[in-house]
Amino acid sequence: MKLSRFVAVGILAGGLSACGIGVQSFLDQEITGNDFNSYLAQKYQERTAKEVNVDMEWTHAGRLAEKGKAAQRGEAVSPWVASDWNVAPEDVGDLDAARARLMAALDNGGRQTNPEACACAQVYYDGWLEQANDNDWGVARYGPVQPDYVAAERAAFEEIMPECEGGAAKSFVIYFGFDRADLTDAAVAVVDEISSYVASGRSVSVVGHTDTSGDAAYNIGLSQRRANAVAGALGQRNVTLGTVTWEGEGNTAVPTADGVREPLNRRATIILN
Repeated sequence: MKLSRFVAVGILAGGLSACGIGVQSFLDQEITGNDFNSYLAQKYQERTAKEVNVDMEWTHAGRLAEKGKAAQRGEAVSPWVASDWNVAPEDVGDLDAARARLMAALDNGGRQTNPEACACAQVYYDGWLEQANDNDWGVARYGPVQPDYVAAERAAFEEIMPECEGGAAKSFVIYFGFDRADLTDAAVAVVDEISSYVASGRSVSVVGHTDTSGDAAYNIGLSQRRANAVAGALGQRNVTLGTVTWEGEGNTAVPTADGVREPLNRRATIILN
């Protein structure tokens, strides 16, 4: 039994060492750029440093660092979902409402028109959720050790959100049937509305999305077909296209578990530049 304990401690120490190396290498980088993902990586780096130097919480620091590194690679990085964390049940509603508000601003063009404020908002939200989860040594099962930290992260989120939302551009949403990329009559009506709305000299950007049902790699292709279908219809109406991108299961409008058919997530967003 003593030997087993020593082995277990050795494994734990080795895991923490590897985690610490990965976190430190991220903290040592100089991150530049002024697009949304660059700002997101910068803000996650700042938040990771706080976890290491203030809270000394290496596990959460590692999770934050991984999000920052994904943003550096240009990947779509979504805010965390409260149900995935051990937070008090009475706190989940406020966190879910805040996430929905954030996702609406991001989907409405906040990433493009006010990238720094929206990156701050996402990291403040994740910080609020992470602090609400810091309850392993709290009262009974729930109750964060440092409720003042939770309040501070929430206040920071609520303070920056109007700036993120204020940078949002006019946007439209087109929905699709399950595993479909063809435009319904309702979708064509939205395309017609966009073509009549867009003034001369302005362009639109299109982003394709899917729900979480099915294989993630397949959904990347499906979201691409959806984005291209909308872009093609707009092009036929002489609408000038900006970027046409696709995110698969990333940045769902409605947070769900994997494998869930959610109609509101099967969409393409069209943003007036």
